This record gives sequence, C-alpha cells and structure tokens, in this order.
Amino acid sequence: MREHLVFALGRIENLIHQVSLDPERGAGRVITNRSLVAREDLHETLEIFKDAIDSDLAVSPLVRLEDAGDRFRIYTVCSMTIDGYLIKHGIPVRPKGGGLIEVIDRETVRFTDMIMYWATTIDPLDLLVAQELTGICEMMRTGTGRILGNLHEAPMLSRDTIEDLLDELREAGIMGVVELGEPNMEVLGMPVERDHLGMALVGGTNPAAAAVELGLDIETESISGLTDISEMRHIEDLMDRML
Repeated sequence: MREHLVFALGRIENLIHQVSLDPERGAGRVITNRSLVAREDLHETLEIFKDAIDSDLAVSPLVRLEDAGDRFRIYTVCSMTIDGYLIKHGIPVRPKGGGLIEVIDRETVRFTDMIMYWATTIDPLDLLVAQELTGICEMMRTGTGRILGNLHEAPMLSRDTIEDLLDELREAGIMGVVELGEPNMEVLGMPVERDHLGMALVGGTNPAAAAVELGLDIETESISGLTDISEMRHIEDLMDRML
C-alpha cells in the first residue's frame, strides 16, 4: 500500500493542538526538539548548548536529558510551543515557514532564506542545517551571522492579547520572540497576509546547529514530539549535577 506524504505543516498542527502548558504550575506538555549525541561528547555538547542559550539563540534554557545507552537524548523546547499556547487562549496563530535570519552587530536584519511548511515534508530548519547554511557560531563569536528562525501569522486585532500571553510564557522560561510585527507590515523582510501581523521566532534547534558547525556528531529532529515541562531542568542546574 502506498503511503501518503505527510507535509511538515500537518505534523506541526497536530502537535500544536496538544500543547497543554500551564506556566503558573510549571506543568503541562510543550513541543520539543530531540538531539542524539554520543556519551563521550555529552559534556562538550551541553557546553555549546549553554553558549547558544546564553546568546539568546534558544526558546528556553530548559532541557531534558535521557540516557539511551551509548548515546544521550537531549530535548529542547521548540518555538511551536508558543503557537500552541496562543491557540489554547483563542489566538488562531498559523506557522508559515522556517528559514535563516541574518544578524549584523547582534541586530536581526532580515530573513535571507525561507521554506514554507505547507510545501515540504522535511522540517525546513533540519534541511538548512544539513545544507550547512547556518552561521550560528560566527554570530555568537562576532555578533554577525545567520541563525535559524521561523515566521508565524495571527489576526492583527489580537496583538495586545499576544503581548500579554508572551509575558506569561516568559515567566515560565519560554521566550524566543525575535520580532512581533505591526498589522499589515513586513516582518524581517517577509510579507504577511492582509489584516494580519507577523511574528518571527528564534529556531529552537539553534544550539544543536551550533554543535554541528563545530564538528560534533549530533543527530537532531526538529518538532519531534511532546514533553512535560516538569521533566525539564535549567541547563545550568543540569550541568552542575553532572560535575
């Protein structure tokens, strides 16, 4: 029997509607990315992840570590969690696409590349990393480079509510908003639908992409599944326990 192609957008939407995060309780499911790393490379990988997180290139400092024998699984919060939280509170936000954001002197300038979620069966950020198109370590070192990000749209009348909900997420340690646009205005050079506003979010797999740039053998799957946030720990606390 021939299997139907599953486009990235359909998979994303299925996960978004399962987000159940409660920031006040620090509980509920968030969407996570999963990285596999060799046991002997774990400490170096976590150091790189921490550097990226400290450079505001991640959605959250919260991670989950899982022993898988000769390798470890590292779970990081995916930016699609933000969509799920907004939808849970009545905002019909829509993920549009993933791409590369040019950063100059630590200021985000524009999307240089964009792959729409409805047009691909492979996550755009995974594809861009595989093509070695990122410049995340350069950005961390010099302030100029290309990082992973994605674009989302929401009705323009929801802007004030979105800002309030983003404040709630921030208290739970979930951030990652690069730019919240004005109604009917471009966001980082990308147009938005009429009567909508755009929202650019940092890609949750930037830390893993930085590790790839530095030559580590790491396998990452963006938007891989759901994790209860109560099972995640701040990366600094996790590393302190490993010492």
